[in-house]
Amino acid sequence: MFNKKKNSGKKSMTSPLKSFFRRSIFVGCVMILISGGLVWRLVHFQILDSERYIAHGASQRMKTEEVLAQRGSILDRHGVDLAISVPRNSLVANAKLVQDPVQTAKALVQILGGDLTELENKLNSGKEFVYLFRQVEERFVDAVLSLKLSGIYTEKEQSRVRPDGDAVLAIIGRTDIDGNGISGLEKSYNEYLSGKNGVQRVERGPRGSTIPGGEYSLEPAVNGKTIVSTLDRSLQFEAETILVSGVEKAGGKAGLLVAMRPSTGEVLASVAVERNPDGKLHQITEHRSATWTFEPGSIMKPLTFSAVMDAGVASTDSVRKVADEIHVHDSDFSDWFDHDETDWSVSEILFRSSNVGTILWAQEIGPSLLHNKLQKFGIGRKSELNFPGEANGILLPVEKWSGTSLPTIAIGQGVSVTPIQMLTAYATIANRGLKPAPTLIRGMGDNVEMPVNALNTQPERIIESRTAESIVEIIETVVSSGTGKNAQVPGYRVAGKTGTAWKPQLGGYGEEEEDRRYVVSFAGFFPVDDPEIVALVVVDEPSGSADSGGKAAAPIFADFAKFVARQLRIPSENEKVDSSFSERVLAVTPAQAELLTTEFDEFPIEEFPEEIAGSLVE
Repeated sequence: MFNKKKNSGKKSMTSPLKSFFRRSIFVGCVMILISGGLVWRLVHFQILDSERYIAHGASQRMKTEEVLAQRGSILDRHGVDLAISVPRNSLVANAKLVQDPVQTAKALVQILGGDLTELENKLNSGKEFVYLFRQVEERFVDAVLSLKLSGIYTEKEQSRVRPDGDAVLAIIGRTDIDGNGISGLEKSYNEYLSGKNGVQRVERGPRGSTIPGGEYSLEPAVNGKTIVSTLDRSLQFEAETILVSGVEKAGGKAGLLVAMRPSTGEVLASVAVERNPDGKLHQITEHRSATWTFEPGSIMKPLTFSAVMDAGVASTDSVRKVADEIHVHDSDFSDWFDHDETDWSVSEILFRSSNVGTILWAQEIGPSLLHNKLQKFGIGRKSELNFPGEANGILLPVEKWSGTSLPTIAIGQGVSVTPIQMLTAYATIANRGLKPAPTLIRGMGDNVEMPVNALNTQPERIIESRTAESIVEIIETVVSSGTGKNAQVPGYRVAGKTGTAWKPQLGGYGEEEEDRRYVVSFAGFFPVDDPEIVALVVVDEPSGSADSGGKAAAPIFADFAKFVARQLRIPSENEKVDSSFSERVLAVTPAQAELLTTEFDEFPIEEFPEEIAGSLVE
């Protein structure tokens, strides 16, 4: 009995010990497996796939950031800023760090306004970077930062600024919020202005702050080029003032003034105005000198006669009988004034702006020669201006001309032109037959004293010099004693031509006189012997008392030309430059001035009233 009990106690003591050993072995095996797994993972992380994890860690610390290139400025011809980029802060958020999106959104809206729901959605997006407000005024930025909102910080950006406001917006154009040109010169020359962005790599901590002594590398940005425009800021401002005043006096619906230096094709000023719904005139932000088209009327006639004389079928003294009405194909064309059938020379026809006389001579050269000459002037195609949205105008191919196309186009109806096309044509006449390439760019770079020809173009001969000289002599008399008397500038010889055209309407030009609408114009240049300025003025739908180019447009030209003469210090006929001292201007005595002044008595005719529209009778 005793032995049995003793064996039983020994057995009960070894059973827990065996269980302990079994558990120890199991735990040890588990530990070995875990340790093996850890070792394997360490081998995997640090040996087998180390590069991947090193790169992942670096990506969390190293931030690649774009370094914005400074957008180039746009200057006027004298180096005055027309468009510049200035630094401005944008408010951004790291949504992961925003502690209370709802309250943060409410605080921001109280300062900056905006849509509360939209702002809350951005702050709840979970994104590390999200724009809240772009290019904010500094006072608002300071107010937001003073609240010390978690996850809200600023990002430096560039904001495009035009110091003169909208005065040159139509030409300079706009950029979008990211600084890309979307209109005007900003768009045309975006590649030159933009430059090339750089890249910087910087080591940042978990909350986005830079780590002192951390890694840093920089690929610097290449800033954009400065564009030197051809615009003269002073002339641009004065052109707007004069145009608004002149169109107001004429009771016009809208108006336009564009001026060029004929020898180079540089556009010095370009302004367009129109009436608001409340009837007030204001400058518009569309560059209508390039994008708008109109039927030019009688300012087309010098171009027609240049084709006639270049063809050798007539000279200024060539005479033919001119009635006050002519029938062509299925239409009657009449002069704007009544007269008997009379022998008139080419000079007299152009001086009097006779529609019938112009048509008779146009018939002598035919459609092809007239079409080809107008094409050479640049009518019906885009100019070299390289301006976004520039219009072609309308000059139908000669094979599509109808029986009345020749007479209507010869007198400036049935053809549409842009103001820049017509201005360039008159610059060609002013240059005695050499057509310049119109341009808004004087050069690229910071040295405005050394401009370059951006287009590298040379004037092209369009008409013979003797023909151009004859046209100049005739249209000078238009200003001295004809329909363009209101374009006279005291002390200067001015040449130009008035124009009055019917506006196309639905179904024609208006059956009755009271239904017709007019576009009136004056194109001219001065001084005649060495033209410094050529300008075109157009008034759209003037009132009945100013329904001609001589009444509505010529006075605007005169006011602008007077300012130009003073601003550019153009010597008058009473001032002559001594050839031995190129910088000195000498005043002459009245007696000497009388000898130097040319008298225009070529045509012994009475002064005419203003030219009026109404030349086409269906």
